[in-house]
Amino acid sequence: MKRALFIISGVSVVFTTLAFGHIMYHDTVHMLARHEEGHLFVAVHTLVAAALGALSLLGAYLLLSGGRGQNSH
Repeated sequence: MKRALFIISGVSVVFTTLAFGHIMYHDTVHMLARHEEGHLFVAVHTLVAAALGALSLLGAYLLLSGGRGQNSH
């Protein structure tokens, strides 16, 4: 049962991360097309979004792999 919850949670995190990436991509394209934001803001926005996406995918990997490498005492 615990393994099934890990898999369901991991798949959920993957889909949520994909949706987040899709929204961030369109948001960035919109900001670049309208020229309302400065280049520094867009760069920081993109870096933060990429970092959050990477951490989210890492979390999904750990959920799907069952947290291998951790001590399960």
